[in-house]
Amino acid sequence: MGECALHFQINELKPNGVILPIGIKEVWVKGNQCKTTLTTPQLVQTFLFNTQLEKATIIKDIGQSHFLQTIKYPPDSKISLISKDTMATDSTSHILGYNCKAMKLKWSDGTIYDILYTNELSLTVNQFELGFKNIPGLVLSYTITSAKGMRFQYQATKLDLSPLSLSIFTINNELYQAIEEK
Repeated sequence: MGECALHFQINELKPNGVILPIGIKEVWVKGNQCKTTLTTPQLVQTFLFNTQLEKATIIKDIGQSHFLQTIKYPPDSKISLISKDTMATDSTSHILGYNCKAMKLKWSDGTIYDILYTNELSLTVNQFELGFKNIPGLVLSYTITSAKGMRFQYQATKLDLSPLSLSIFTINNELYQAIEEK
């Protein structure tokens, strides 16, 4: 699939069973380009990259402040994947009408990703999260558990397969204060 828009609801999963809404994550893919926007009450952060380039752009809107940073992507100092296990499940998971399989990714920093993906769909750019690069389908739900036990769930609530305009990936640099990469 060369074009799509995904919408995720983000929740913090507390140990006592309480689910706290955190915000939303939107993902747009067109050809080799990917744009993700994380929206919370405190912050709007957008990450844009093209798989044919070695850099990405991050823009952040915090209150009345607007920042832009260009970074090397993927980063040299990224954490490494320790293991990737397909998980056998007794029940079939369905998200947005698609059958999903379970997978667990374990990272060198102790972070664990519990992923539900469908192999019925695949994107030209599937690494809207760096760890999804080798997932054999479209990730529709994932829970990130930090080494300290904090858990955040991203659940797809909408998938749009309509064509996207290239203007979605255009940034007006004049609106942002540039931050230099260190």
